[in-house]
Amino acid sequence: MENVKIRINTIQTIDEAGNEDVIELLTEAKLEKLKDCFIINYDESQITEHKGSRTRLKVYKDKMLMTKLGIFSSKMEFQPGKKYSNLYSTPYGNFDLEYNTILYENKLNEKGRGNVYTEYVITFADSDKSYNKLSIDII
Repeated sequence: MENVKIRINTIQTIDEAGNEDVIELLTEAKLEKLKDCFIINYDESQITEHKGSRTRLKVYKDKMLMTKLGIFSSKMEFQPGKKYSNLYSTPYGNFDLEYNTILYENKLNEKGRGNVYTEYVITFADSDKSYNKLSIDII
């Protein structure tokens, strides 16, 4: 396991007018290389409003799994052409979410450095939708 820095940039389109909510986080993480993927573990912060939660990314060539554990808990899978449903647990209650990945790009080198990028749509309880872009740089 190796100490790395990661930069996470999330852009969420929050209404039909195209207004966006942008969150950028630079934090320390642990990187581990397995046979078929990289595992990245980091702690959430006050900036993401998920302080007290830990996030684990499993980055494969063709998909990424994101698991959050703690005050906010969820599991997301990003793979183009596949929909994934999940129960999102928060201190304010639980919500049914559906993720539909539009685009996934893994540009990590053999040492796990580089960028992972995905665009996806989240549907909240079969009604409200948001378009999201997630970019993760491993430095």
